[in-house]
Amino acid sequence: MRPRMRVLAVVAVALLASQVVVLPRATGATSSSSSSTDKVIAAAISELQSYWADEFPQLYSARYQPIPRARIVAARPGVAIPSCQGHRETYSDVRGNAFYCLHSNFIAYDDARLMPSLTKTFGTFAAALVLAHEWGHAIQDRAGNDNEKTIYMEQQADCFAGGFVRHVSDVGGALKLQPGDLEASLGAMLEIRDTPGQSAEDPSAHGSALDRISAFQDGFESGPAKCAGYFDNPPVLVELPFSSEGEQLSNGNVAAEDVIPLAVDLLNEFYSQVEPNYQPLSTRDIRSFDSSKPKTIPDCGGALTRKQVENRVFYCLSDGYIAFDEPFLQSVYDHIGDFGVASLIANPWATYVQTIQQIPGVADNTLPAVFQSDCYTGGWSAALFNGVLRGGNLSPGDLDEFVQAFLVYSRARGVQANVPITFLRVAFFRQGFLQGYNSCGYQGIADASASLEGH
Repeated sequence: MRPRMRVLAVVAVALLASQVVVLPRATGATSSSSSSTDKVIAAAISELQSYWADEFPQLYSARYQPIPRARIVAARPGVAIPSCQGHRETYSDVRGNAFYCLHSNFIAYDDARLMPSLTKTFGTFAAALVLAHEWGHAIQDRAGNDNEKTIYMEQQADCFAGGFVRHVSDVGGALKLQPGDLEASLGAMLEIRDTPGQSAEDPSAHGSALDRISAFQDGFESGPAKCAGYFDNPPVLVELPFSSEGEQLSNGNVAAEDVIPLAVDLLNEFYSQVEPNYQPLSTRDIRSFDSSKPKTIPDCGGALTRKQVENRVFYCLSDGYIAFDEPFLQSVYDHIGDFGVASLIANPWATYVQTIQQIPGVADNTLPAVFQSDCYTGGWSAALFNGVLRGGNLSPGDLDEFVQAFLVYSRARGVQANVPITFLRVAFFRQGFLQGYNSCGYQGIADASASLEGH
C-alpha cells in the first residue's frame, strides 16, 4: 500500500517481530503421479477438441479445425519439435514453458520440468489448465485474431480456459473436475503471474494474478461468448508499475508497524462515505493475541479456546471489536505483504458494517453473508485502486497479495481443500472491485451464491 502521509502514532496492536510460520502452498486433490498426469493430458486433449468443435462455429460462424495429435508435443531432451514460423525449435526453447505457435499450428509443453512441477504443487488438473490456455491461442489463430495486444491475447486465452473448465464441471466425461481443482487453479495463476511492478504495456505481459484469475472466472461464469468479446470490450487490468525506486526496493510494503493504523484510517474513510449509519472504529477496537498463549486470548461473549482462535482474524459480535492472531498475521506480512494483512483486517471490518445494516446470517456466518463481506472488501479495494481515498492507494502486487492471503487463510483455518470457498470468495471480491460497493446488495449476493455453490 502507498500511504499519502506517514502514520506516526505507535499503536499497541502493531505487528511485532515473532516466530515465522511457513505458509502452505495450494495443492489439488488429484494424484500427481506421472501415469495419472499422462491420463489427464490425454483426456484434456480429447475433451478440448470436442469442446471447440461445438463452440467455435457458434462463436465465429466457421468450422473448427482440430489440432493434429502429432502436433501436440510433450517436449523433453531428444524429442523432435516442429519449426515455429520457420525457426528451428529445440527443447531449450520450451524448457519451463508451454506455447502455441501462431500460424504453425502446434502446441509444445515442457514435459520434463514444467508439467511435473505444476502437477506436484497443484495436482494433475494443472496440466489440463495449461493445455486449455494454449488451446485458447489456437482458437485465436483460427479466428484470425493474431494482431491484438499481447496482454489481451493472454487474457482471452485465460478466459477461454475458464469456459472450458466450467464445461468440464458441468458435463464431465473422461476429464473430470475433482474436489480441490478450482482452489488449485488460483494457486496456479499466482505461480504464473507477471512479476509485480510489470506494466500491462510490456510486450511480454500476461497479467497480474488477479488479472488472470478475473479472466478465468469470466469464462467460468459467463462462457466463451464473453471471452470472444474481449478485443471489442477489453477487461479491466490491475497491473501497476512501481512509482519509484524506493517503492520497488520495498516491494510496495509500508513498515509492519504502520500497516494496521493505515488500514484503520482507509477503512474508516471508505465506509464513512458509503454507509450513512457508519460509526468509525479506532485502533483501540482492534486487539492482538497469541493463540499459543491462552492468557492473551480475549473473551467474546465468554472464554475462547485456542482451537477457536488459532490463525483467526475475526469481528466479535458480542463485544464489538476486531481481533487477530498476531503470529499468523506477522507471517502473512513477512511472506505475502502489507495488503495481505490489510485485506484480512478489512474482511471482519466489513462484518462490522453488516451488523450496522442488520444483514441476515452474519451471526451464523452463512455463505451469502460471507460473500457479501468479500464484495464489500472488493469495493474498498477499488476505491484504493482508483485513488479516491485521501489516506493512500494500492501498490504493485497488492491485489495479488489479497488472493494469496485468502488462500492461506482458508487453509490455515482448516477449510477442506475440496471446498472451493476461496474460488467463490474471490469471485465476489471481483464483483465489488469491478462493479463497485453498490453492487453488493444482499439479495443479489444470496441468489448468486446459491447458483455458484454447486460448482
